[in-house]
Amino acid sequence: MNLSGRNLISTLDLSPEEVRGLIDSARALKAGEKEARLAGRVAALVFFNPSVRTRISCESAMARYGGSAIAVQPGKDTWNFECGEGVVMDGNTQEHVRELAPVITRMCHFVGIRKSELITVGSAQGAATGSYDELAKDEFLHRFMEFAEVPVVNLESNRWHPMQSLADSTTIVERLGKPEKKKYVLTWTWHPKSLPVATPHSQLMSAVNLGMDVTVLRPEGYGLEPEVMRLARERVEALGGSLQETDDQEAAYKDADVVCAKAWGSLDYYGRFEQEAIDKAPLRDDWIVDEEKMAKTGDGIFLHCLPVRRNIVVTDGVLDGRHSAVKDEAENRLWTAAAVFDALAPK
Repeated sequence: MNLSGRNLISTLDLSPEEVRGLIDSARALKAGEKEARLAGRVAALVFFNPSVRTRISCESAMARYGGSAIAVQPGKDTWNFECGEGVVMDGNTQEHVRELAPVITRMCHFVGIRKSELITVGSAQGAATGSYDELAKDEFLHRFMEFAEVPVVNLESNRWHPMQSLADSTTIVERLGKPEKKKYVLTWTWHPKSLPVATPHSQLMSAVNLGMDVTVLRPEGYGLEPEVMRLARERVEALGGSLQETDDQEAAYKDADVVCAKAWGSLDYYGRFEQEAIDKAPLRDDWIVDEEKMAKTGDGIFLHCLPVRRNIVVTDGVLDGRHSAVKDEAENRLWTAAAVFDALAPK
């Protein structure tokens, strides 16, 4: 795989063949059949938001193959950054992306950025600001790319989380062998907060990129972004798969090969999170992944990106049972990160 000089914002930046190449590379790294060419390479990892799996997987990937990673948290390890054009910087920002991006990228071989403003009421970071349409533009990420001199990797933005997508795809291939035309269900689950859509968008793409028959299972009013659905349908149909939406849990779970659970907030309620919490309360008991639902799949596997609220999103019986592949899925964040950095590294 050679993606040298490319940015990775979503897996739509890659062809299906390139996605499969990264999956194959990750699996070969995991099996010890190849080594990532990262000796002497440096990755800068900029985390505006908390991270466990993403940070550790990226740092571990670099360290295992002779490279190094420098993780920083803006506002904690550094000052605050600005990306607006023509801004008079007399507020709480001290450095503009026009200087930040070229300076960082002249010191590193690639930069990873996690920046999601879609933080909802009740979170440690405070309330979401701005409209979804504005935040989905991922302005900081794209402005940084504009002035960067090395590849930029999206470690989760308002709209996408490609590293999660690649790890999920790798796990599906490991478990199913040939996933084409097999049934994948991305199911909404109840959650006390209105979580961002970047991860479910990318979990959707994990199955789409493999040409699966994909079902988005959600209550009325909880559809994903229409443009993302359009792009996903266009790609999966070109690969011989399909994409449908439904609120029929019985039909969706029946004979599913993969069930991926994720909570996400309604775009119809965006900015009205307190009202959403009230209105979705009746969905709590019905929209949980439990043993009875997984039994309808036969031998289907269960995926979740983690962290997960036990007995809210999924029961202990499923998470700890024979269907669960969440630990393999999390481990594969390491191997897909190594595959991505290897492919992006200057040749």
